[in-house]
Amino acid sequence: MFNLRSTCLLIGVFVFLSSKAQTNANLKIDELLATYVSNDTPGLSVKVINQGQSIYSKGFGLSSLDYKIKNSDSTVFSLASIAKQFTASAIWALANDGKISLDDDIRMYLPEFPEYKETIRIKHLLNHTSGIRNYMTLMYLAGFDYDTHYYDNNTVLDLAIKQKNLNHLVGEKVSYSNTNYNLLAIIIERISGQNLNEYLKEKILNPLKMNSTFVRVEHGKPISNKAVGYQKHRDGYRFYTNDQLSYGAGSMGSSVNDMAIWMQMLNDQILEFKSLAEFLKTTETLISGKKAKYARGLMLDNYKGYETINHSGFGFGGRSQLITVPEKQIGIIVLTNSQGIDAPRIAYQILDILMKNGERIKNEKEEEMVFKAQNFKEFIGEYKEINSDMTMKIFVENDTLKSVGSMGRTAAALVQYDENKFHRTQSQNVKYDFTPSVSHDMIISFGGTPFYFEQANFIDAESVEVSDFVGNFYSEELDVVYRFFEEDAMLKLTYAEKENVNLHPVQLNQFGNNDRTLYHFIKGKNDTITGMLLSCDGTVKEIVFKKEKDR
Repeated sequence: MFNLRSTCLLIGVFVFLSSKAQTNANLKIDELLATYVSNDTPGLSVKVINQGQSIYSKGFGLSSLDYKIKNSDSTVFSLASIAKQFTASAIWALANDGKISLDDDIRMYLPEFPEYKETIRIKHLLNHTSGIRNYMTLMYLAGFDYDTHYYDNNTVLDLAIKQKNLNHLVGEKVSYSNTNYNLLAIIIERISGQNLNEYLKEKILNPLKMNSTFVRVEHGKPISNKAVGYQKHRDGYRFYTNDQLSYGAGSMGSSVNDMAIWMQMLNDQILEFKSLAEFLKTTETLISGKKAKYARGLMLDNYKGYETINHSGFGFGGRSQLITVPEKQIGIIVLTNSQGIDAPRIAYQILDILMKNGERIKNEKEEEMVFKAQNFKEFIGEYKEINSDMTMKIFVENDTLKSVGSMGRTAAALVQYDENKFHRTQSQNVKYDFTPSVSHDMIISFGGTPFYFEQANFIDAESVEVSDFVGNFYSEELDVVYRFFEEDAMLKLTYAEKENVNLHPVQLNQFGNNDRTLYHFIKGKNDTITGMLLSCDGTVKEIVFKKEKDR
């Protein structure tokens, strides 16, 4: 027999327990964030939704050190690379209106772009499989100071047009490149006749009532509640002074309140935009037949048994991280105005608090997929990032597989979770995949972003005759001369505004600068150096330099 009193009592108990659990989670988040920021420094804002509802919404630290203004959940921060999913949403809107197809050749809209052997399509820009070189890396290699000098999307396009080669076959693999999304912004503007900010406002932002979100397409326009971005130096903080107007890959602002709406959309809670959520989360199939983990402005990953949708951002004046878990209706957004605050780490620590019961309990079907533990000897050795001088050592200590990189201070312990696959014990979103491949020997991914490594044979610096590599080398693609010279038995480099860069031997005829740049010298007849291939950041492969004749 139905008992109204008992039913009401059960509902009351459920609400009490849920409220108590939520309060405990909020207290833990408060304690966590207190370790990252103080009241008189730049800080961050955080918004958390759980079961589709906002459970946490706070700001910490100051948005302006000059005026002592506090951060809040309405403070506007830079989204950095989280902007890419908004650019992708503009492509969705154009496709919905029948004005573009994802299979269109990009030269339909960018006729001035080089005609490579393979066709680059809109879909290849969306998921970073085009092979187009990253413009920020190209500018760095050309000696351009992109933190202080002016540039815009025309600068990016002009630089991309000069490139004679791609990093890899179109559709072969995900190779993260900001250029892809700047080109998408140009395409959107050429088709729509509006700037990206106007088009997004009309098609996406206004309908979603994301009133504090915008693309920075001009200088000088006042922005309410805008946080100043800071970088910490020995003598205190310095604010962000970038003088650029490139956008599509970044240059967007938003508040955590607005981003809560966006996360609800990604979690399929907004009926009108369900097709957009599906579009952004759709992945393409690579040449190998495998699915790419980068979708369209979003990375797909698995964390503690649940599919996550995520993306991070990094810039001079701050960092950002978005994570959603559609199955649990979780959303976490962390926006900072200090480059030194680790937004991705904070976001995953908050996710751990919400998933307080640990990993998902495997069902019977998943139990059948249990892997067999492998011999660690299969994986130990020295590795080098492809198209970079960054190294990684995989070794065994106390019966535990560990890794330590040339840019890391301490070794990270690894635990196996599948065949040939491991993740860091303390950070399950950082994964190592040793699955055999023709093109690489190991992939390390951070929340889905892949970094490719190959086994390496490093050489002793004392065995290298530094004088063999001295000379001037010119690149037509970068329009820059690199001057290599010997000083104190060390090879050094000067180019553009960069002077006396110290280089170290890596592998045979290769040098690095300890900043993910690789200089691979080419020998011709009589074993003499004739040129150099320049690679950097894992996203730029083998720019050709020719050695100039001695004068």
